[in-house]
Amino acid sequence: MSVKEILESIELDRKSTEPILVVDDETSILQLVKEMLADQDYDILLAESLAKANKILKEKEISIVLTDLILDDGSGVDVMLHTQKYHPDAKIILMTGKPTIQNAISVLKKGAFDYLVKPFDMEHLKATIKRAFNQQKLEKENIRLNEIMSFYKISEAMGSVIELDRLLNLILDTAIREFSADFAGLHLIQPDGEISHQKNVCKDPDESDYLSNFSQKLAREISREGKPVIINEHDAYARSGQKIIKSSICQPLLAKGKTIGILSLFRTKTIHQYTTGQLTTLSLFAAKAAMAIENSKLYQDLEDAYFNTVEALANAIEARDKYTAGHTNRVCNIALSIAKVLDWKPDITKKLKIGAILHDIGKIGVPDAILNKHGSLTPEEFAVMKTHPEVGARMIEKVTFLEPALPYIMHHHERYDGKGYPMGLKGKDIPIEGRLLAVVDTFDAITSDRPYRKGKNIEAAIKEIKDNSGTQFDPVIVEAFLKTINSIDLYPLYTKSPLPIK
Repeated sequence: MSVKEILESIELDRKSTEPILVVDDETSILQLVKEMLADQDYDILLAESLAKANKILKEKEISIVLTDLILDDGSGVDVMLHTQKYHPDAKIILMTGKPTIQNAISVLKKGAFDYLVKPFDMEHLKATIKRAFNQQKLEKENIRLNEIMSFYKISEAMGSVIELDRLLNLILDTAIREFSADFAGLHLIQPDGEISHQKNVCKDPDESDYLSNFSQKLAREISREGKPVIINEHDAYARSGQKIIKSSICQPLLAKGKTIGILSLFRTKTIHQYTTGQLTTLSLFAAKAAMAIENSKLYQDLEDAYFNTVEALANAIEARDKYTAGHTNRVCNIALSIAKVLDWKPDITKKLKIGAILHDIGKIGVPDAILNKHGSLTPEEFAVMKTHPEVGARMIEKVTFLEPALPYIMHHHERYDGKGYPMGLKGKDIPIEGRLLAVVDTFDAITSDRPYRKGKNIEAAIKEIKDNSGTQFDPVIVEAFLKTINSIDLYPLYTKSPLPIK
């Protein structure tokens, strides 16, 4: 949406008929005001009592209220309070035949725009109303510009969010807040027109199911047409048979000329109708949202491709040693379970997944004669075996996507007491990634068959981990491991066909 189009939408709002409510218990005054404004492009609504004024305020969109200060069943201040409740942007002008400084100050403090003293002439009335409209339009334009700046900042935030679910939640929460909606629904559309993903936010749980179903129905209709639409209360009732929705605005999310989603906003608690100007602002927001969603999908596709490559590398290592088949899967799954106990965030566990898969990649540089030797390694052979963390680190250190795996590759053979390798780090000097993987890698090694020995059972392996807590292993990690090991089903992981990585 260009600046020109934004300004045109603002101008369109300006040209629409402006509704004015006139309230006075004297019918002659109501007719006089209506005649004075007859040559203006205003929609004049008349109310001879507070009760009728309140009914109109609840049911109609009002821009200006012109009310007498004293009414038979209340006062102009009552009218003003009801106006502020239902139409916070409306301007209120009080009329009075008995002006005092105290009255003037009082009503202005309560939020009145101005007051007129009866009898007033036509030019004074027109000038006052014109000033009120000009002030209102200026405020709307400032709000619109602020919205544009706000959406610019929001679009920057959306651009930094990669996870699709988190991104969709951000879009919905922002739409609810910025467009004063009671419900926001977002439906992602597949190329064949089917809905692939849907999310919604609803302020009233009792209305959630109905509104969710209705937004889904609208999404299917609008995705075929590919055009935004404002749905008023009457149209919403005709479509759904229920009077919950007061106003709705639906905007397609377009990418490369195709509809990839529909964003629907409903108002159920206010009579304020969505305007063409708000539709314009929503289109700006939707364009940024569509771009962010497309980027998220592209990133996810790229990430999946990377993970497939990483797993292929890990499988290439295991293919050289039949005794370690499934080692990577088992280590990765148990490590991810420990990370949950430690309350690691999703972005950290993604790095853990890469590190766990690649932790032994350096074994590519270990000769088969050593890797598959039947019997114990000589000191010289063990020295070669001990180089695999550094070899692995050198292999991936210049691959940006794989850099998070470095601490797992480099430090999974360090010991908490400082007697490990390759750097002999001790205690908390060992990166936590290495401390975590050391426990899992050792557990799996104990339970796995080797050319020179038979693997131990799970209970024996757990006991060995516990016995070496505080010496070989970080006690905090061991504690998390013990909580994890009792809460996951290990049997599928220790069969010839291990479960795929979570």
